[in-house]
Amino acid sequence: MKKFLQWAAIGLMSLAGLLTLALLGIYLLTQERINRLYNIPTQAPPIPTDSQSIAYGKHIFQFRGCQACHGEQLQGKVYLSDPALGEVNASNLTSGKGGVAGSYPTPADWARALRHGVRPNGKPLLFMPSTEFYFLSEEDLGAVIAYIHSAAPIDHEQAPSSLSLTGRVAMTLIKEITFLPAELIPHHQPPPPAPPAALT
Repeated sequence: MKKFLQWAAIGLMSLAGLLTLALLGIYLLTQERINRLYNIPTQAPPIPTDSQSIAYGKHIFQFRGCQACHGEQLQGKVYLSDPALGEVNASNLTSGKGGVAGSYPTPADWARALRHGVRPNGKPLLFMPSTEFYFLSEEDLGAVIAYIHSAAPIDHEQAPSSLSLTGRVAMTLIKEITFLPAELIPHHQPPPPAPPAALT
């Protein structure tokens, strides 16, 4: 009996060691994807400055779901907190304390984030649904950026988004799942032209 318990303990320790190695491997693999650098030489669309275009950008921002994540004043907020997934914290887009506006100094930086899900430093944005905005026309994209530029500074600091261990496991083991939308976007293909404006 004593020998059996010894072997059982050795087996459990071996299993725990293998599990630890597997989880460490998953963490390193997902971290490599999170830190991947994307070289996307994006040109900025024309950025309007008139009030009508800014109001149109606000309209797109609202109906495309950006406001639901980033807040009515673009101040950012915790969109989702789930131990099985992680923390989805939409950034403060303003120039206030805790805002990211200073990290996006050019319109091309904003275009790269919105359309490609990539930060100015080339790393992918976590949870940013850029697959939904990749197809925006140049006019629509420029209007959204103009609206973001028009936002009053709001002081609001929060932690960046993070991915839980189970989220990393899902992203590694299930090919169809990724929380890095930049992995799904055909970055070097021009987006399709916008359809002509008409009743829909």
